[in-house]
Amino acid sequence: MQWYYAINGERQGPVNQTEFEHLVRAGTITADTLVWRKPMTAWQSLDTARASDSALSLALEVAPLPEAVEPEHVGHLASPVEKTADTVVYGGFWRRVGARLIDGVIVWVAGQVVIGVLGMLFFRDTMMVLQKVKGPELSPQELAAVLSFVPVAFGVYFGLSLAYEFFSLRKYSATPGKLALGLKVVRPNGVPLSTGRIIGRYFSHALNFMTLGIGYVMVAIDDEKRGLHDYVSETRVVKTR
Repeated sequence: MQWYYAINGERQGPVNQTEFEHLVRAGTITADTLVWRKPMTAWQSLDTARASDSALSLALEVAPLPEAVEPEHVGHLASPVEKTADTVVYGGFWRRVGARLIDGVIVWVAGQVVIGVLGMLFFRDTMMVLQKVKGPELSPQELAAVLSFVPVAFGVYFGLSLAYEFFSLRKYSATPGKLALGLKVVRPNGVPLSTGRIIGRYFSHALNFMTLGIGYVMVAIDDEKRGLHDYVSETRVVKTR
């Protein structure tokens, strides 16, 4: 049984039942602290949760619930915490596919622009050869031009894709595609991703391709809508609206 609780408007946890009871007796979780666990449909104060759960009430009966020092803060906790309380806040498969498509189009367009500029500045002869290609049958000169430019195109798209995801997640915790569809990438406790975790998450996408896309399909069947890259990087994609 996994419990979550809110401290200063931020979700904490999960903790098991024993740890939860210890936190209550230590005064970390007070009567007015908002708590949540499955299958609760919304966050409740501990006092309310205990009143509706006889097993929880019995477990905590040995010690009275400490009173909150500043109960007026509870009103500020409810709004931000409720956004991540219920399982429906996790970004679903098709919503994430849509966000991925939007990001893919943005990176592709940007890549075409950068490749065009680089081609005209540094690979003009190669670009002129490529523009004359009419069909699938390539002459030795055309084939050599194509092969010489492949590493350049790959490097451009790789660099743009990494920079696009890194700066977007670092600043907004979401790429433009995810922002457009109301999604955000966070840690299990709701905090933004660190620099190392963003980079690790980007490269862990390769595992989804190595598993022939099964790592992405996992999003559709996992309780918390996690793909293989989310498991590896310990991240969650949640809905913000």
